[in-house]
Amino acid sequence: MVLGLNIIRENTDCFGLDVGTSSIKAVQLKKSFGKFELVSFGSASLEENVSQSDSDVDKKRVAEEIKKLVHSMHLVTKNVIMSLPGSTVFTTVINIPKMPMAELKKAVSYQAEQNIPLKISEVQIDWQVVGEVPAKNELLVMVIAAPKTKTQKTADLAQGAGLELSAVEINSIASARALQTNDPLYMIVDIGTFNTELTVVRQAVVTLTRTVPVGGQVITRAIAQSLGLEEGQAEQFKRKFGIEQDKMEGQIYKASRSVLNNLKEEIDRSVKYYGEQFGENIQNLKLTGGGSKTLGIQKFLADELNMNVVYGNPWEMVVHKQDVNNQLAGNAPDFAVAVGLAMRGL
Repeated sequence: MVLGLNIIRENTDCFGLDVGTSSIKAVQLKKSFGKFELVSFGSASLEENVSQSDSDVDKKRVAEEIKKLVHSMHLVTKNVIMSLPGSTVFTTVINIPKMPMAELKKAVSYQAEQNIPLKISEVQIDWQVVGEVPAKNELLVMVIAAPKTKTQKTADLAQGAGLELSAVEINSIASARALQTNDPLYMIVDIGTFNTELTVVRQAVVTLTRTVPVGGQVITRAIAQSLGLEEGQAEQFKRKFGIEQDKMEGQIYKASRSVLNNLKEEIDRSVKYYGEQFGENIQNLKLTGGGSKTLGIQKFLADELNMNVVYGNPWEMVVHKQDVNNQLAGNAPDFAVAVGLAMRGL
C-alpha cells in the first residue's frame, strides 16, 4: 500500500509536480519493460514565500508559473500528482492491538480522533501499518492527517494552471519512493528552504517522518547576521564557499555552527526515538533537498553523528539520454519529490 491522500482519481498518464518554497519542479516518466524512463523534466524559480501564501492573488501567480513551466516542457498530459510538505500535515505513530482488518480500520479512526490535535471533520486521514511489537501483540500504525484547506489549495493551484489533479501525497512518501535502495534501514534528510524533513525508511516502507525548523535560508540568515552582510551576499558566500572550515578563515563555518548543531541534534533525537520505538539502530543517512547542496554539510553530519552520510540520487532508477547526465547530476538533490510523484503515477 502506498500512503497518500487520493482526492480525485488515479491515472497512469501523469506527471509529478513539486511546488516548493522557492521553486517548482516537474517530472514526467514512462515505464518501459519494467523500467522508468525520463520523458521530460524542468524547474522554475518562485519569489520567496509566494507559494506559502493563501491569498488568491499569490495562488494565481503560482498557478501562472506552473502553467509556464508545463508549457516549456511540452507536456501533453494534463494529469498531475502533487504533494504537501511535512510542515503542513500532522503525523503520529500509534500502538494498536492486533486485530482483523475490518476492526483495525475502526480502531485507527477512533485512535486518530484521540491523538490528532485537529477536528476530524477538517482533515483527510490516511494510515499504514509500519511495524509490530511482538511482546505486546501490537501493531505500530502511522497516521497522517492533512487539513482539507491544504489539499483544497493544492487542487486550486492545479485547476488554476489548467491541470487535472489525480492524487496528493506528502513529500516524505514521494522522496522515499524515488530514493529506494537495497539498504534495509536508513533516514532521508531533506533540507529545504526553511525546514528539514526527516524520514525513516525500513524495508522500503516509511515508518517515521517529522519536520524540523532548520533549512538553507536559516543558515543564510545566521551567516548574514554574524558577518553583517545582506542576505543576498550571505547566500552567495554560502554557495561559493559552503560551510567548510578551511574557507574564508572558517568565518562562514563559525557563523552557521549553531544552526548546524540544531540540525545535528534533531537528527540525533529522531534516531534515538526510532531506536526506542522500533528497537533498531539507524546508521545510514541520505541527503536530499536544495539545502543539502551546501559544500561541507555532508562531512559535517558524518563527522558529528558518526554515521554513513551519502547523497540520495532520484535519477538512479530512471533511464535517460547521456546528453543530460551532467544536468541531472547537478540537480539531483532538488528533484527527489518530483521524481517520486512521477513514479507514483506509473
